[in-house]
Amino acid sequence: MTGMLMTRRDAAGSLGVSIDTLARLIDRGELRAVRIGRSVLVPASEVGSFVERRLSETSDVHARNGEES
Repeated sequence: MTGMLMTRRDAAGSLGVSIDTLARLIDRGELRAVRIGRSVLVPASEVGSFVERRLSETSDVHARNGEES
């Protein structure tokens, strides 16, 4: 695996969401994380992939509605 692992706080800050929202995203399987000991860490690459997936979904919705993105 390349890249670094981020704490939940850092990952939440990068996404602009609360730690509780980040936990819900992880629980729902929308964002992958790894547990090492008692720590829950999010790969930085996963944060980027999550954003790309969300951008793609937004573009798909706009295209279906005949809007420009």
